[in-house]
Amino acid sequence: MDDRERLALLTAPGGGFPLVRRSVGGVALEVFDRDPRTLREAFLATRRHADREAIVYRDDRYTYADQWSIVVTLAHRLRDKLGVVKGDRVAIAMRNYPEFAFTFWAAQLLGAVAVPLNAWLKAAEMTDLIRETAPKALFADRERVEQLRGVDGVGALVGVRCTEAPLDYTDLLDLDHPLDTPPACDVDPDDVATILYTSGTTGRPKGAPGTHLNHAASLLNKLIRAVSPPDRPGGKPLPPAPSVKLLTFPFFHIAGINNLYSNAYSGHRTVLMYKWDAPEALRLVEAERVGEMSGPPFVVQTFLAAAATSERDLSSLRSLGMGGAPAPKALIQEIHEIFGGRVSPRTGYGLTETTSGVFAISGADFVAHPDSVGRPLPTVEVRIEDGTGHAVPAGAEGEVALRGPQVVAGYYRTASEDNFLDGWFRTGDLGRLDADGYLYLVGRLKDVVIRGGENINCAEVEACLATHPDVVEAVVFGLPHPTLGEELGAIVRLRTGSTTDAASLRAYAAERLAAFKVPAKLAISPIPIPRTPSGKIIKRHVAAALDFDRLLTDTV
Repeated sequence: MDDRERLALLTAPGGGFPLVRRSVGGVALEVFDRDPRTLREAFLATRRHADREAIVYRDDRYTYADQWSIVVTLAHRLRDKLGVVKGDRVAIAMRNYPEFAFTFWAAQLLGAVAVPLNAWLKAAEMTDLIRETAPKALFADRERVEQLRGVDGVGALVGVRCTEAPLDYTDLLDLDHPLDTPPACDVDPDDVATILYTSGTTGRPKGAPGTHLNHAASLLNKLIRAVSPPDRPGGKPLPPAPSVKLLTFPFFHIAGINNLYSNAYSGHRTVLMYKWDAPEALRLVEAERVGEMSGPPFVVQTFLAAAATSERDLSSLRSLGMGGAPAPKALIQEIHEIFGGRVSPRTGYGLTETTSGVFAISGADFVAHPDSVGRPLPTVEVRIEDGTGHAVPAGAEGEVALRGPQVVAGYYRTASEDNFLDGWFRTGDLGRLDADGYLYLVGRLKDVVIRGGENINCAEVEACLATHPDVVEAVVFGLPHPTLGEELGAIVRLRTGSTTDAASLRAYAAERLAAFKVPAKLAISPIPIPRTPSGKIIKRHVAAALDFDRLLTDTV
């Protein structure tokens, strides 16, 4: 059966993932009628995995029983020592340490709101977000403690794997006196569970308050992709066998948080890294028998480059996922060639505002539709809109609008009317739906340069430059022009040893694009183009960050 038939069986009454209509914020939505309905419930369910390993980080190994004891004890300490109660914010600013997961879960047991902060923000940027959310407690590692010492608006600063903070994590936890019974708390699906901040590639990061319903819908949609339909009428769906997953997304990214709770609910072992390092990832795949790895395309790209010449035993690997940025078609073929078709490529589409992925595609389906991000997952409504908010026909391009229980209600303390209306979230992404329901992204609504009245889709030009065999990555943006209003600028990075120059790249683009789409100014950068930890190019800063004018001089 194809994927649509499989999902239809699973979401039918008795299929394990039944659907019902429910009013959410005054809008009737299709939701899953099954547990877990909150992240607290999701954590409580992990006790059934007690003997399995939950988290591996370097030499630290934690079973689910270990995690249970730590999280339950920490939840009591947060309440009794720091006064954290339901609705209070608990901020987390650190690398992907196991303590991140423990703190996140402890907050959920209390009905508190976890606020994962981008660990790579500058002190001033992070301070703004801290003051906006006013956390009762902030858990931070050494680098962040040094940045945030003395910041007002924090009830308690707790140092993780460092002794420089006013309060030490291990002292607060006090595992000499562990507790086993979670603190009592009534958590409702409509309660806010997290505030995650958008990556801010085109402006200041905005907080997206995610409810327990949002996260539960996202968790169940991840689970439904991994289970098999009942093998007989009235039977139960077959859950996925516990696997080992190497996590490369940072926990402060929605994909990282989604993996955190989805892996735990299913009893998978999550392998963490201090930072991305392709040779170390190969070692971990071999040593831990990793079955699944996912990350931004540039992470997968560097992993494949290392795997192509490695003698490591990678036979356990079954799936390589790409998310956070568009996946180049060449990567799909490269995965097939390096692993001989044994490893399934997959990707999808989602945003912070949709609580991770809402479209998905994998395996042979992905190979057959390499330009697509897949079909919508259960409970997800999609339409392509024109500039007036009306749906356009299949095949026509417009703004992607999404609705469903995964979609947040609006932004935290920020005007949301332009993006959220009647339950619909207008993503700012341009796309088209084909007759079979596959979504194809074609660019950003606001990532358009208007040159003399002609609209230029930056993603189209970037994609063209990226097909040149010597180009590793490219970014295209608008530059002010005295008469045209704007003209197109571009920065590219070339493969080591390449002798390609700017003139030949512009000629290459001119052969494939209309003349007005060819970058008027093109510079070659010797260093990688700045990206967020989720793999997105930081458009608003790229020209200044790389000193575009100097690069132009060097290029010439």
